[in-house]
Amino acid sequence: MAPSDYQLLDRYAAGDDSAFEELVTRHQKTVYDLAYRMLENHADAAEMAQKTFVQVFLHHRSFKRESSFRTWVYQICLNQCRNALRNRARLAHHEDVEGLALAAPQDTFTEVARSELKDRLGQAIRTLPARQREALVLRVYHDHAFADIGVIMSCSEGTAKANYHHAVDKLRRVLMAGEG
Repeated sequence: MAPSDYQLLDRYAAGDDSAFEELVTRHQKTVYDLAYRMLENHADAAEMAQKTFVQVFLHHRSFKRESSFRTWVYQICLNQCRNALRNRARLAHHEDVEGLALAAPQDTFTEVARSELKDRLGQAIRTLPARQREALVLRVYHDHAFADIGVIMSCSEGTAKANYHHAVDKLRRVLMAGEG
């Protein structure tokens, strides 16, 4: 049976560097996926995943084990993404969006319709307030329980549920309005 995250942390604290490598290997895909869902850019997501594990490396002794290791790592990743989004917003007014190339349309109507719906959904998700977007991403794309989402987002379980449900309601309204 594979060692638990707590056992790996204990081994790492005792000097076994391979235990930390195993923790990174175990969690890197989901951390990258969370970062990608929040930042919508592969390079930025890879950078945030790396920064997340650097923070885990630097602060592993401060992990109080009041939640799962995975929840703690998600919390660090989400904070890294929040910082990146704030920095991105500060620099946004300097970018020339008209210079961006648009993707070429697909050949079939089905692919165009699917792509258009995906684009509309992505745009609608980007318009959500940050806390609603975070709750939605953690619930839908990472299948976290609301109790874990509350811990990751540093709020109550009820607040996590409310943020998620407000996000779903807003997405439903935005997408339904687009069909009319």
